[in-house]
Amino acid sequence: MKTFKCWAISTQIILLASYCSLFLSPASFAQPNIPSPLNRPELRAGSTGTDVANVQATLKLLGYYDGIVDGIYGESTVIGVFRFQQSANLNANGIMDEATWKALFPAIARSPQPATSPPTPSNSTTRPPNPGRPTLRPGMNGAAVRELQQRLRSLGFAVGTIDGVFGDQTLNAVIAAQEKFKLNPDGVVGPATWRALFNQ
Repeated sequence: MKTFKCWAISTQIILLASYCSLFLSPASFAQPNIPSPLNRPELRAGSTGTDVANVQATLKLLGYYDGIVDGIYGESTVIGVFRFQQSANLNANGIMDEATWKALFPAIARSPQPATSPPTPSNSTTRPPNPGRPTLRPGMNGAAVRELQQRLRSLGFAVGTIDGVFGDQTLNAVIAAQEKFKLNPDGVVGPATWRALFNQ
């Protein structure tokens, strides 16, 4: 009887030791998970929500958006995204796609990097790139049209009321400006017309 008890106790000790070696080894402990970059939704005109508000607030802080942070992806938000995309050398389409998310929120898109020594200060100062402007046509409206009207008026062209609506008076003023600057007087405000207006 004593021999059987000793055998049973020895067996239990061996099993316990095996369990400890398998499940309590250092490699078996869970390691902390490094969070992967956040998957952001594609945002475009008509989108709403917190993500839209975050984009608006960031663009406003960077100087690309001058509208209200209301979480509604309207025309002014499209223009703000468009301007940022042009300045970041992205496909300028006014849509918050994956590349635009990564450029606008680089800290979220990239994994943490090892600390490095701070760069040597430079004596020269660099100016941020001038935000791009969208192509405007008759019938459009919004902040970019209002900016166009203000610039035309400052150059002496009659635009009527500065209301952000690309109507007949704005069209006539654009054509007059294009003729003055020896551009194709098509009434469409593209890159060449924008440059001519703001290089005066």
